[in-house]
Amino acid sequence: MMKAIVWTKYGSPDGLELQDLEKPVPKDDEILVKVHAATVTAGDCEMRKLKLPLMLSFPMRLYAGFAKPKRIPVLGQELAGVVEQTGKDVKAYQIGDQVFGTTGFGFGAYSEYKCLPAEPNDVQGVLAHKPTNLSYAEAAAVPTAGLEALHFVRRANVGEGSQVLVVGGGGSIGSFSIQLAKNFGAEVTGVDRTEKLDLMRSMGADQVIDYTQEDYVKSGESYDLIVDVVGRRGVVQRLKLLKPGGYYFLAYAGLSNILLSMWTSLTSDKSLKIEAASQNKTDLLALKELIEAGKLKVPIDKVYPLAQVAEAHRYFETGQKKGNLVITVVSNEA
Repeated sequence: MMKAIVWTKYGSPDGLELQDLEKPVPKDDEILVKVHAATVTAGDCEMRKLKLPLMLSFPMRLYAGFAKPKRIPVLGQELAGVVEQTGKDVKAYQIGDQVFGTTGFGFGAYSEYKCLPAEPNDVQGVLAHKPTNLSYAEAAAVPTAGLEALHFVRRANVGEGSQVLVVGGGGSIGSFSIQLAKNFGAEVTGVDRTEKLDLMRSMGADQVIDYTQEDYVKSGESYDLIVDVVGRRGVVQRLKLLKPGGYYFLAYAGLSNILLSMWTSLTSDKSLKIEAASQNKTDLLALKELIEAGKLKVPIDKVYPLAQVAEAHRYFETGQKKGNLVITVVSNEA
C-alpha cells in the first residue's frame, strides 16, 4: 500500500483527501518512481475545479467522470524522485536513478509511488535524469513552467537586444521566462504585485513594475515579446505594447482571447499566441543543461507535506505565490 491524495470531487480543495491506495506495479516499458517531491500548478487547480474552457470541460468531464472524478484518482503533474523498480524492457534507467519530469494526462504525482513510461510521448509527459545540483523539491518545479518559458522565448526568436515584457513575472512560468530571456540576451521588464518585485529582480529582470502603483500600459514602451501569465482583462490594452512582428504569448486564455488572436492575425503583423509547449525530452535536457551550468534558479515560495496538499491548493489560489509551491513526499530528502 501507499499514501496518496485522492481527488474525490470537483470543486474546492476539500475534495483532496489523504488515503491508502494499492502500490502500482510497472509494466514492461515503465519505471516505478518513489516520489520525493511534487508541485501545485495552475493545471492541477483548474483540473480539480474542472474550470476549463467549455470546449475542454465537457469532454474532460466525460473522460474523468461525469458526476465525480473516477478515471484520474490522483492529481499532480510534476514530480522528482528515485527509480525503485524497472520493467523488463527499460534500458534508459536503472534502480536508484534520480529522475524528474511530468505525468501527462495521467496526473498522479500526489502519491508515494508513480509508474511512468520510460520513454513517454507528449500525452504521457516527459522524463529525464534529475539535475545534479538541484534538490528534489527544486527539480520537481522545473518541467512544466520551464518548458513553457523556453517555448515562448524560442518561438519569438529572442536574442541580443530583444525587449521582453513578462506580465506575472513573480510566478513559476514568469520567473523562468525572465531568466531564459536574459540568457538569450534580452532586456527584460517584469510586472507583478508589490511583494514580488524583489523576486523578479533576483531572477535578473532589468526593470520591475508594480502594477498596483503604475499603469505600465501607458508607459510608451514597446516590446518584441510579451509573456502574459495573468490574462483576463487588459489583453487588448497590453497588445498595444507589442512591436510590429512581435509575439504575445498568453498562458491562460478564454474564448474572447481566442477570437482576439484570430482577429489580430487577420488585421496586423502582430502575433497573439495561445499555445502550449510540447513536452519533449530534448527541451527538458536543455533546461537541465542550463541549470547545471548555474544559469537557471528555481524559486520556491512554500513547501507542504503530502497530507497538506489541500492547504497548498488554497494558498495557490490566493494569488500570493512567489515562484513555486512544492509538495514533499519524502520530507527528509526533498
